Amino acid sequence: APQLGSAKRRLQVSLALAGKESIAKMHYAVRRLLKIVCSQFKGVVLFIDDLQWSDAATLDLLKSIVLDGEIPRLLIVGAYREDEVPDHHPLAFHIRELEEMSVSITKMRIGNLSVNYAIPLVAEALGMDDDDSKVKSLAETIHRKTEGNPFFILMFLRSLYDEKLLQYNFGAMKWTWDEDAVNSKIVTENVASVLVNKMNRLQEDTQRMLMVASCLGSNFRKSAVVEVMKNISRSEMRSSMRSVSSTAATMESSSLLSSDLTNSSAVRS
Repeated sequence: APQLGSAKRRLQVSLALAGKESIAKMHYAVRRLLKIVCSQFKGVVLFIDDLQWSDAATLDLLKSIVLDGEIPRLLIVGAYREDEVPDHHPLAFHIRELEEMSVSITKMRIGNLSVNYAIPLVAEALGMDDDDSKVKSLAETIHRKTEGNPFFILMFLRSLYDEKLLQYNFGAMKWTWDEDAVNSKIVTENVASVLVNKMNRLQEDTQRMLMVASCLGSNFRKSAVVEVMKNISRSEMRSSMRSVSSTAATMESSSLLSSDLTNSSAVRS
């Protein structure tokens, strides 16, 4: 038994060392790739969004890249939601650690958009950026209701489309909306409310599937959901998953709300 215990400890140490060696090799490979790429251009910008969700392995890799002084002409830009990164967050810890190592980090707090920037954002989402004035009144109303929050501007615009308060008139070849209806529409105050509203518009079977899946954790087998629900087939399961994926994609989109908006106006060209 003592010999087995000793062998087990040596195996655990060996596996740990092998794991660290593999990580080091991966870091080296990524840095080497960046050196090759960056040496071919006058400058390279690496933009990473949603750093508040990054795991320890990702942050360690970024740290490895930042501390490599042989990568030429590389600018790393990271974005994160400040209200989701408290002092004890791993990202906050890594930032402090790099600053203590005299790494130059420039912080920029991005606030809400002014109405002058909200107008072209709405115009681009509707494929009408060739003439911002056509959406000026709509954009000003949306800006007033959302206080210029980019995410809520796009989600509010999407909700107008979903509720048919914003429609594309194929006869007139332009977007139309009811100013009074838009003015009277209530804006949700947080992301959770937006997501709940979108989920409530899903089919009843899809909502039930989400309830079951939420009880199984962040990772689960489709067969487990099918087994629990009994009366749902695998094809229905796939259809429900597509609906959920579509909703999630809309929530995560950082550019346009959905291809629906641009596809409708694409006929113009």
